[in-house]
Amino acid sequence: MKQLYSCKAFANYPKVRIMLFLLVIISFSFKAYSQVRVPFNPRTSVATPSRTVYSVKGDFAMIGNSNATLVNYSDTATNGNNDVIYVDIDGDNNTFNSSSATLTFSTENGAIPDCSNIVYAGLYWTGRAFGDSETDSQTFTVTKNGVTKTLDKTKVSIKGPNASNYTELTANAIAFPTNGDDENMYSAYTEVTDYVIQNGIGEYFVADIATKEGDPDSTGYYGGWGLVVIYENARMRWRDISVFDGHAYINNSLNNSNTIDISGFNAAQNGAINVKLGVMAGEGDFRWSGDYFEILRSDNNTFQRLSHSGNTTNNFFNSSIQTGGNPRNPNLNNNIGVDIAMFNIDNTGNGIIDNGQTSTQIRYGSDIDSYIIYNVIFSVDAYVPEPEIIVSNTTINGTAPSGTNNSLTPNENAEFKIDIRNTGTEAINNAVLTIPLSGSVIPNQTLLDIKVNSYAPFSASNTPIFDSSIGTNGAIIWNMGTLPLPTNPDTILADISFTLSVTTDCSILKDTNFDPNVSITGTMDGTGAVSGVSFSIDLIQGYESTGLCTGEPISDPITIPIDYTDYINEAPTATSPDTINIQCVSDLPNPDIEIITDEADNSGITPTVTFVSDVSDNASNPETITRTYRLTDDCDNTTDIIQSIVINDTTDPETPTLDTLTGECSVTATAPSTNDNCSGDITATTTDSLTYNTQGTFTINWTFDDGNGNTINVPQTVIVDDVTNPDTPTLDTLTGECSVTATAPSTNDNCSGDITATTTDSLTYNTQGTFTINWTFNDGNGNTINVPQTVIVDDVTNPDTPTLDTLTGECSVTATAPSTNDNCLGTITATTTDPLTYDTQGTFTINWTFDDGNGNTINVPQ
Repeated sequence: MKQLYSCKAFANYPKVRIMLFLLVIISFSFKAYSQVRVPFNPRTSVATPSRTVYSVKGDFAMIGNSNATLVNYSDTATNGNNDVIYVDIDGDNNTFNSSSATLTFSTENGAIPDCSNIVYAGLYWTGRAFGDSETDSQTFTVTKNGVTKTLDKTKVSIKGPNASNYTELTANAIAFPTNGDDENMYSAYTEVTDYVIQNGIGEYFVADIATKEGDPDSTGYYGGWGLVVIYENARMRWRDISVFDGHAYINNSLNNSNTIDISGFNAAQNGAINVKLGVMAGEGDFRWSGDYFEILRSDNNTFQRLSHSGNTTNNFFNSSIQTGGNPRNPNLNNNIGVDIAMFNIDNTGNGIIDNGQTSTQIRYGSDIDSYIIYNVIFSVDAYVPEPEIIVSNTTINGTAPSGTNNSLTPNENAEFKIDIRNTGTEAINNAVLTIPLSGSVIPNQTLLDIKVNSYAPFSASNTPIFDSSIGTNGAIIWNMGTLPLPTNPDTILADISFTLSVTTDCSILKDTNFDPNVSITGTMDGTGAVSGVSFSIDLIQGYESTGLCTGEPISDPITIPIDYTDYINEAPTATSPDTINIQCVSDLPNPDIEIITDEADNSGITPTVTFVSDVSDNASNPETITRTYRLTDDCDNTTDIIQSIVINDTTDPETPTLDTLTGECSVTATAPSTNDNCSGDITATTTDSLTYNTQGTFTINWTFDDGNGNTINVPQTVIVDDVTNPDTPTLDTLTGECSVTATAPSTNDNCSGDITATTTDSLTYNTQGTFTINWTFNDGNGNTINVPQTVIVDDVTNPDTPTLDTLTGECSVTATAPSTNDNCLGTITATTTDPLTYDTQGTFTINWTFDDGNGNTINVPQ
């Protein structure tokens, strides 16, 4: 880490002046403080959140590396005021920076690393990406070789020995300060226990730590990572291991220090005590000294400064990585700001940690250098009472497990048995067996079917209980009291059997985080009756009987897979209701979910029934309504239950009594109506004429159709009967002098059509007189009237007066009757009373009378 002054700036000053100037700065300019941004606390595993001290037959391992180095590398150079470049050794074009380290385990007491069991693993990373004059942020972009990507302080990628690709991890703890602590350094953490279990020992790569290349200022850029792994191996010594993390910024000031309290461990009751420490820090520089790491001595209550093979007591944080000699790539002496140390303490005479000790303190600080510290690991030889709790699976659904009977489905059950021994050297007080239930089982005490037995020299006084407040799904708790120390360590002191049923709760089964196994874990807690040492021991399945790890305890939990896919996806069932036959739409019954009476689901939970829809096939008759009910089970699986409702109208419309239609001249019929058993329009049709204009009796054959294929034929009588006589006309008297010829007169009628006028009398009259023509008017429909018409022939015009020539003769004159004309045809007679022959001389007058024979005469003299 930079100092607040530069030696280069004083290069031309005499040494006395430099020292005086430094004293002034030290006395007046430095701030003497340590900023603990996140307090240091024990780091627990997600699987065992209450376990702050790992009591294991085993050890811890640390690996790590730097993902940045100097352009001009030097073992003694600082990253401040020097160009920094990425380390990128993985051959993956997708990563900007990467480094690796190989995880190895101890072979203490002949322990086989491959037989070790990983208990906990945590990944830490740290870096600096912004200079003092820059605005800090959690994410930023970096462009390298024409490629731009976003780096995030909360994210890194890891690739283990068994992985072909990187896995991106997101931090969930410690600190990501922005614009704080002057130098903008950050630290991050996430648990990787499951990942390391899957990958085991071997080479781990960590890539894309959020840092930059270049030379921002006198502090510089850096970035690196560290992995802590706690493991157990039955051949190794008992150790109490605690992992502490937080985030403290140590300013470059005089006497700047802080302490971490470490407690809860139990150092072995006798013999030499081995102590091992681990620590991770950032931005400790090789060049700047004055930083230290100390532990409290038990023999004189003073702090002893510590060191390892890669540093000194006065320059503890010097960018060195010392993790037991395991391979690293790159394997640099100067890791420009990354400090990772795992080292043993010289505890000669148990002067630092004594037998039976349960607490101590770590102190860290700096006189000149500045850095951050974010991880401390403490390990001490311990004595732990040694109960043995071995679990076995005795039955699956009531029968012994086998190759064909080795899994469960929801609502099925498995029985387990735990045998309890005390294989240590002392009795155990306050022995409590805790069996947390996995989230895959039903947390109901009535289903646990707990049975216990105790055997001499032990006699159990308490019975197990179910405590729903423990863990996520409750736990079986058996407070056993004091477990005696038997003569033979193989003696079973007690056993407990219980039955667990797989949950049927679909909200659990369908959760993306659901673990599809029934896993049995458990611990026994207690205190040594002689040593007073408290402990927590995990149950085991037994011991390996074959292979490389023969004799090693099988610490993996008993796991029975759950075959639940069909269960959560299997739809509920029910019998379709009987078909309903009705006549009319109006008879359609309302939906009734109670009609579904045998709904069932494999969970045993009755599905809910809802009405969905009625859908018609739109056929005329029969019409089928498809009524759909829906079953929904607790897994949200659905089944549609279909009920058919057949609307089949087989009843004819009612037969109407149709009135006879009557009229004198014509009748026009309209479609009559009738009623039906179903609502709806009934159509009346006919092929007969609807209009009748002639006299007579007719029949209209009506067909009534209810639209559902039911028809009736009903006749309707139509009578056209004209009973009204034609109108009686007033006939004019026909007159004429000579003759009269009558023509048929006309009249009106109530009906349209020709009215004939006929008579048997003569129509022409040529003789004088008064005559009567008796007319008969016939409307053609049988209605007649007789009407007389008078005819008068009456000649009242005299004949024409002729001019009669004078008749002359010498001897005699004989006159003949003269003629004249008349208005009427006929003979006009001329008569006279005078003689016609005149033999004498003289003038004579003949008075002629002309008579037309009709009483009209004229007298003309000749």
